[in-house]
Amino acid sequence: MNPDGSPSAYALLTARRGGGGGAVSVWADAEGRFDPSAFPSTSYALEVRSAVAEAQPRLTVDVSEVEPITGTLSLDPPTARPEPRGSSFLAQLPDSDAKRELIVDCGGCHIFDSLRMRKDGRDRSEEEWRSALTLMRTLYGPGSNFPIVSDRDVEDDVAWLHGALAGQPWPEDAPWPTEALAGIGRAQITEWDMPQPLDLAHDVAVHPSGEILVTGMFTHLVYRFDPTTGAFTTEPIPVDNANPRAIDVDPAGHWWLLLGAAGEIARYDPGAAEWESWPIGMYPHSIALDAEGDVWYNGHFTHAPELIAELDPSSGEATSHEVVSSPTPPESTIPYGLRVAADGVVWGTQLRGNRLVRHDPATGDTRVFEMPTTNSGPRRPDVGPDGSIWIPEFGANRIARFDPETETFREYELPTADTAPYVIRVDPVRGTVWIGTGHGDVIAAFDPVVEAFTLYPLPTRGALIRHIDIDESNGDVWATYSASPGIGGKLARIRPS
Repeated sequence: MNPDGSPSAYALLTARRGGGGGAVSVWADAEGRFDPSAFPSTSYALEVRSAVAEAQPRLTVDVSEVEPITGTLSLDPPTARPEPRGSSFLAQLPDSDAKRELIVDCGGCHIFDSLRMRKDGRDRSEEEWRSALTLMRTLYGPGSNFPIVSDRDVEDDVAWLHGALAGQPWPEDAPWPTEALAGIGRAQITEWDMPQPLDLAHDVAVHPSGEILVTGMFTHLVYRFDPTTGAFTTEPIPVDNANPRAIDVDPAGHWWLLLGAAGEIARYDPGAAEWESWPIGMYPHSIALDAEGDVWYNGHFTHAPELIAELDPSSGEATSHEVVSSPTPPESTIPYGLRVAADGVVWGTQLRGNRLVRHDPATGDTRVFEMPTTNSGPRRPDVGPDGSIWIPEFGANRIARFDPETETFREYELPTADTAPYVIRVDPVRGTVWIGTGHGDVIAAFDPVVEAFTLYPLPTRGALIRHIDIDESNGDVWATYSASPGIGGKLARIRPS
């Protein structure tokens, strides 16, 4: 029950137990009722997050016997000022090209939380904004070793950010729209802390064995997770400064990884415990395997020409393909997501170039398509069972469907503002479009038949979801999230009802 005595509809309830193990969460229904059978059979602390506002339970639950629990849990107002979602801070900025550019430039690494958007709980001064933005331009702007920040005018940004945010009240999270929560049912989410909390947990892959693989960009490790035991082990990569980003698994169960800083592709045979790697002469971003066994990747910062490339593992030969030139800023378009359709066509995105890229290996033809919204920031797309391309528009809070037959886009606004959709994966069996967001602390599911969203709010603040994968055997959705600086990584599983 809410503090006013009304049912806490769609509240998120999280059971945390001592001695390790994942934190298990369920959602209440429209009447505030929930089923605790997914919770541990030992003592646990129960956390509650209302769908309307932050709240805290008046009691914790001590389960001494495995018996059904019935009763009422009342909530109190929070005793401290709650940390809003990053999307709530973003909502204080008026929609504009400048806002979308800010999200694209900075939101892939940092959460727009109180640490970034305020300073010690107060408004940032103009000089504090100037210092932060100048530092980011210096470290990550054009001409740097990692040019992900565009060459925008710092003084212009200082003026509009300070002008828009100075004097604004501490933001409150908007209530989740109840029509987007109604489909949750008895879904469960379980979160596990990554073993190295300050590693950057980047990509996740479901192995045919049921094992879950996660790349650790900062530790140069692959984490192996056993869902049946909840235990992590690690696999070191025998390459200096490996910096693993993307991971995929071929039908034989081999792991394929892109090693960013090393500029290599690596393959691991878990049966033989053997590694093999190939230098590719670029910093790669995304990986995709085709039906012929070739490995496709893109050059993250390649520019004039921008490159998509393929590796033939049998010969070790890599072949690069130039993306057709088109009007673009003088800096890189930031080649980003990459997927291969059933017909062998390779689809990619340009994060800053704001385009969808199509490469046909059969003809060698490469084309680009302008996204329908300016500065939308297309990140990590996927191909649906019908051949449609689904694209998360990070800066525009939308997802887009591209029809390859008609070469037309259709956009869908997410049902809550400024969530910054980062990655899409389409369940090839069930057809559900799953969306991981960067700043909304939520995973969304979109039903393309009825064109409706279901939202799955997360128990973690600062859940910048970089990647998701789907277990086709049961529909479980796996996600990794972490953010810089200092937000620890987690592995999560959503088990839809």
